[in-house]
Amino acid sequence: MILQGLFNILDLYFKEIDLFYNNIDHYFREKINTYFEDSLIDESNIGQKLKELTQYLVTLFEEIGFEKSEIENEFMDPFLEIRDKDNGKISSIIELYERKLAPLIYEIFLEKIVDYLVDVKVAPLMLKLKAEGFLTIEFIMELRNLKNIIGKSPEKVENLKKYIQIQEKIIDKFQRNQQQIESLEDLQDPDFKLQLLYLIYRIIHFFHLQKQFDFSHIKLYLEENVDEWLIDVPLVSLKNPDIYFCGIYLAKNLNINLNKKKIVDFLLNLFDEAIDRYECPLIEATDGAYYFIKSTELMKYRLTFDQINNIIKTDSRFLESSYLKNLETSQLVVILKLYHHLGVSKLEQEISAILEEIELRITPEGIKQFRDGFVSSEATYYVIFCHYMSNSLEKLRDYDLLNNIVSRIYRNLELLDFSVDTNYDLVSELFYSIESLKLFNCIETKEMIIHLAKYLFPEEIVNTISSSKETIREKAKFRHLKVNRITGETIY
Repeated sequence: MILQGLFNILDLYFKEIDLFYNNIDHYFREKINTYFEDSLIDESNIGQKLKELTQYLVTLFEEIGFEKSEIENEFMDPFLEIRDKDNGKISSIIELYERKLAPLIYEIFLEKIVDYLVDVKVAPLMLKLKAEGFLTIEFIMELRNLKNIIGKSPEKVENLKKYIQIQEKIIDKFQRNQQQIESLEDLQDPDFKLQLLYLIYRIIHFFHLQKQFDFSHIKLYLEENVDEWLIDVPLVSLKNPDIYFCGIYLAKNLNINLNKKKIVDFLLNLFDEAIDRYECPLIEATDGAYYFIKSTELMKYRLTFDQINNIIKTDSRFLESSYLKNLETSQLVVILKLYHHLGVSKLEQEISAILEEIELRITPEGIKQFRDGFVSSEATYYVIFCHYMSNSLEKLRDYDLLNNIVSRIYRNLELLDFSVDTNYDLVSELFYSIESLKLFNCIETKEMIIHLAKYLFPEEIVNTISSSKETIREKAKFRHLKVNRITGETIY
């Protein structure tokens, strides 16, 4: 998910890359056709066939020279899950390969191409790929030429190397600390426990590691202590979500049955209290309103038109600069996000005032959480998303955001310690940093691809990408995951 943009750059740059794709496809098709005699698939056996196919592919990759654990991690991707839209469209092993496995396989090979460009322990594998016929002479020449161009710019070599190792570093950090992470489930303080586990789970889910962790303790806690976590606490922020929301989110993702009536009644009581307490809940209590709305959606409870109006109603004094300047940058964006999400797009005065305040937080040093505050990964993520939501990404064209994001990931990983004393802010900053990288990669616009190219490659490569008539090639074989322009969720 954080390499998709890089793959797009390589796909646009290499003229002979289709030969590489074709050789990969030919190899795996031939092997699969030979190995699987009974290739028919229907809804009753598709899950079993997928399991058999992935197990066989792991063996093939091992024979080629890949590490088994690496391939097994790749095949934990939720993209491989059989979804309703797949039913009726897959009737053979080859169709299963084409629809679910092939895009991932191309990505696995592209990752090794990038490793080769920066000399990351891949020389023996590249020799094997050449011997097996994956690499044509024409493509090898292009590879060497690009490697030479990058090699003349040590700064870009270092940037590219650091960037492609982010995923490996985060996965390694979480895997090495699996026992400590699982023990966090036994913390006595439900506030800190659920908020911390919520963010950690989001990162684990981002890198598809959830099957490797034992969440049985937290599942038991959520099932047996609903009254303990179904509470509203003060000092809620986007960085410190409502306890009840964390509980609902984790319960839904861990497949725990909840008493829907009890949860919805609690949410409606919160709504009544907020309406009595605030003139404009969305602006006066932005974070609380945000998690309330997200919780109703998780519980599949549809708010009425009147309820929505009561949440977003406002007074002009809340739009004055003297008031807005005291809100966090992320809060300002969330207000706009909820306007879009709730289908309220005619509040021109409100939107204009908030956008003006957001622009004051964007500086050459980075994006700040307050006008005179500190640079924040949370603020960075929300401002990038805001410009995506409003089709104005070109306004961020001249800001070097990626250097700040990548540096923060490495700094936070080094400082992060999973224990009772885990620094919540470090986990939060790490989460928003990788979510920012998702935006750079999965928003496939010219602006975002050039952002990545400028950070990762010398000017010669950037110029090639900038002058390309295509933003993404239709023939590109890897996945093109998207980001929902309203919710920010990944679209598989």
